[in-house]
Order: sequence, then C-alpha cells, then structure tokens
Amino acid sequence: MRSYGVKKIVEITILIIFVLGFRVLIEESIPLFEENLNLSFGKFLARILGNYPITIFMIISDIVIAYGINRYLPKERADYKFITIILGSLLVAFISSIFIRLPIWNKGASYIFFSDIYFNLTLLTAFVLNLLILSLFHIYIYYLKSHERALNIEIGKKNRAQYQYLQLKRQLNPHFLFNSLNVLDYLIVTDSDKASLYVKKLSSVYRYLLRIEESKTVSLREEIEFVSMYCDLLKERFTKGFIVEIDIAEECKNFFIIPGGLQMLVENATKHNIVSADKPLTINIYTNKDYVVVKNNLQLKINSFESEGIGLKNIVGQYKILFKKDVDIIPDSEYFVVKIPLVKRT
Repeated sequence: MRSYGVKKIVEITILIIFVLGFRVLIEESIPLFEENLNLSFGKFLARILGNYPITIFMIISDIVIAYGINRYLPKERADYKFITIILGSLLVAFISSIFIRLPIWNKGASYIFFSDIYFNLTLLTAFVLNLLILSLFHIYIYYLKSHERALNIEIGKKNRAQYQYLQLKRQLNPHFLFNSLNVLDYLIVTDSDKASLYVKKLSSVYRYLLRIEESKTVSLREEIEFVSMYCDLLKERFTKGFIVEIDIAEECKNFFIIPGGLQMLVENATKHNIVSADKPLTINIYTNKDYVVVKNNLQLKINSFESEGIGLKNIVGQYKILFKKDVDIIPDSEYFVVKIPLVKRT
C-alpha cells in the first residue's frame, strides 16, 4: 500500500513538471515566430493542420506510440514513459517537418534541413502539437487501463468469494458427510482398524479444507497429498470400479496451484459418471510440462443433472485474473480432460 502511494506521488510530480515545462515551451516559442517571421504561432499551427495527410500520419503515429508505452513499458517506470513521450513526439515531428518542407526543397534542388528557418519552426510547432496529442492519448489509455485493472480486481474478488463459498459448501456438504458416516458405520462393524484409519483420513481432509480457506495457492505436493486422502475415502465408498492413477513429476511438486481444484475435478467425475465393477471409472492425474492434468473416461449417468459448472468457471476466472493463465478444458466423446497451469511462485 505504501509503495502504491509513492508511485502516485511520483506520477503526479512528473505530470506537474510536464505541464509546467509545456507551458514554458509555448511561452518561449511564440516570440520566435513573431520576431523572425512576423507570424503568429496559431497561424503556423493552422498551416500544419491544413496538411491532412501529415495530420493523419501524426495522429496514427501518436496512437501507436501511446499504445506501445502503456503496453510494453513497466508500469512503475513513469520516467521511462516521460522520456519516450518526448522522444516519440520529436521523431514524429521531425518526419512530418521533412515531408512538409520537401516540396519546397525540391524546387531548389537542395536539402538544407536545420539551416532552413522555416524547417526549424515547423519542427518546433509539430513537436509541440505531437507532444500535446501524444500526452492526451497516453493519459486516456493509462486511465482506461487503470479502470480495467480496477475492474479485474473486483472481478477477482467476486470470483474468490464465490470459490470460497463453494469450498465452504464442500466442507459442510451433507451428502459427503452422510456417505462418509455410513462407510464409517460399516467399517466399525466389519473392520475396526480400517475404521480408525478412515476417521484419521476424514479428519485430515477437513483439517486441510479449513487450513486452505484463505490461501490463494498451495503447493502441488500438498494438493496431491490431500487428493490422495480424499480418493482413499472414496475408495471405501466405491469398493469396485473406482481407479485413480497419480503420476506427478518430482520437479513439479514445488510448483503452486489453486487449492481444492484437483479435488473438485475428482468429485465432479464421480458425481456425473457411473462407477461400477462393470464400468470402472478411471481418473488419471499427471503432469505435462507446465500443467497438471486431470483426465477421466466418460460414462455419464442417465439421470445426471445438467451442471452449470460454477466451480470450474471460478477456477478459470481465478487463473485468468491472478496469473493471466488459461485453464484448458478438453471434452470429447470418450474422455473429459482439464489442464490446470502450474504457477512457479505464489
């Protein structure tokens, strides 16, 4: 927050210096026209603007430069942007002045450039004009992007709030808890050792969900451990036909992903597909370059309800806003594949 305030002070200071410098430039240049050529600055400016091809060239060039400044220069380097505005205005003014004076020079069969007082004054006028146009374009694009960034932050907050709400629903999901308690009741009667282990894994799953509630990212190592425990619980429920294969490259385990994303994909696979000995559901979780991939075979339930995919949409939105990365969703007739980007740092 403090660094943001410092940036704003620097930007405002540079803007004040620019405005004052622009005013001094105008005040000092006007006497040059009046004393040397007995012309007013306004009339000289009108002559330049009356040359429509040059005017169009200057405006298009200024738009391109302003876009480049806001697109490629670091946001925190206002001094770079200021220097680029000056140099860009000077370059466009120089090219424009050459084309304006070129027909006159051709008549004399000589290209005299700075020894031509009219060229110098044309250059000065064009520079002032381009400086003004380019600055206005830059300010417009800058505040347009600032508004877009503020909007993206709000969208990110909304997505985050929705995703946390979904996590909370999963923590208190009555169906999952009901099924888990039924499995536990059965194990207590049939195998007390398994029942004890089941309770430990169930408590670990809920402990993890509570711990990551406020986290933006978790390491892939932590998420895989969590998903493994979650799948162990599901295997007690789906005693046959539920197969999970996890193959994660060791060098990828220290990367980061959004918490709960893998678990949600596993949960969706069991929710919408048949799981039986005759039709086993196979879920593959593996890494592929900079992605962790979740893939399951499709054998949709006949009475499977149409899902709005809110959880998946929120994960996609979080990656787009927080990391500028895309989540790839690849459905076909046989498999449903989701590729989640790995983040190198939180």
